[in-house]
Amino acid sequence: MGTYNYIKTELFFIRRLLEEGYGPRYWWSYVKNRFFGNYLFSRLPMCDYEADPDLELHTICSRHGQGLWMFAWMIRSFIFHSGLKPVVVIHDDGTIDKATAELIKDKFPNTMIMLREETTKRIMAMPDLPEIIKKARTECHFFLDKLINSTIFSRAKKVIISDSDILFYKPPVEVINFIEGKTEYDALIQRQLGDNIEFDLMMDNFYTEKYKLKDNPVAMLNGGYLMINRDKFNINQLAECFTHSERPFTDYFIEMSSWACILAQTNFEFLSPERYAIKGFLNDKMVMKHYTSPRRYEMFAYGIDRARKIING
Repeated sequence: MGTYNYIKTELFFIRRLLEEGYGPRYWWSYVKNRFFGNYLFSRLPMCDYEADPDLELHTICSRHGQGLWMFAWMIRSFIFHSGLKPVVVIHDDGTIDKATAELIKDKFPNTMIMLREETTKRIMAMPDLPEIIKKARTECHFFLDKLINSTIFSRAKKVIISDSDILFYKPPVEVINFIEGKTEYDALIQRQLGDNIEFDLMMDNFYTEKYKLKDNPVAMLNGGYLMINRDKFNINQLAECFTHSERPFTDYFIEMSSWACILAQTNFEFLSPERYAIKGFLNDKMVMKHYTSPRRYEMFAYGIDRARKIING
């Protein structure tokens, strides 16, 4: 992020804090978590456990913007409240160097880090992989790495895809039941509020008609949090999706639209938007809150500290 954009983002966060009435009691938490989070990450105790090889949690992590600190509390809050023990797979956004990777592994030993350049080389050397997937990998926005990498390399039975700006505050019963095989669904997905389909999947007419996408509610998804049975997505599906997409691979939303196209072919269920929330101040109904970019200041002002307080007693 350039200096101008950095300053612009900080001013936006501060303005929103003031406009929404986050007074002085929130300011220290904001400053601490926003500007010193990665230093605090280096002071964390190790989070070690016996990981379940049949469960993987895939996420993007950055060493910029206090990304390590957000990642740490996403993982810690999930493990604490769910009791699940996933293999954590980090997909590098291009900022994780070897020193940062070693620090992450020191704090979270059950983490596998897929460095972008090294993973791309592995993918390009696969002789039987469709060329459209190789092309996507070399051209794509780094968000798409989660989908490409998990499709190619995952060997788990259940896969969770999670942004790092998510925190848990209560046991996610729906998630636990899905992972333990106690539901009829192939996938669970976080969704937007409201029932209007506003997200354009931007697939060509052939693909749209083939999978009846025009009125499929799957377009109401939020791609930042979903889970799926691993046997319900594969390389051929991914290649077909990329072939018929009208988005450039550099598009920020291509990961979300691609997941929507794959999920449309499954028996999926949406998570409750009141319990697995995006908007609104944290309340007693919320199991999880997703602090997306326009609301990231809330994560720093109170979200992380509230999660830490619950975990630490």
